[in-house]
Amino acid sequence: SSGINAEYGGRYPDLISPITGMTIRQFDYSPSIQSEIESADLVIAHAGAGTALEVLRKGKPLLCVINDDLMDNHQTELAEELSREGHVVSATPGTLAEVFRGAQFDRLKPFPSVDPSLFRDFIAGVACS
Repeated sequence: SSGINAEYGGRYPDLISPITGMTIRQFDYSPSIQSEIESADLVIAHAGAGTALEVLRKGKPLLCVINDDLMDNHQTELAEELSREGHVVSATPGTLAEVFRGAQFDRLKPFPSVDPSLFRDFIAGVACS
């Protein structure tokens, strides 16, 4: 069955209105949402670096919602760059519905996997020079 799991972070409980034929589960802030991400077909999340990278490393399509009220907004820079690279779709709260309706999540590019040998080789090169 179709469903939405929504973490509302303590600010907006019951933000999502009931939708016929869809299960909606809303929960307060959780220190780890890995199981939610792993079971998701699509993740809609803020554009914080930790959340974005966690979702992309799991290979899930991501719609980043930029908190445009933040000062020195790293979320904007990160979401715009990831969007330019074709890894995410980005929106602001004001454009979310329109962007969601027009998004082609099946065209997103997979995020490159981490290569731990790069850091190891770098450290080895520094230590040996």
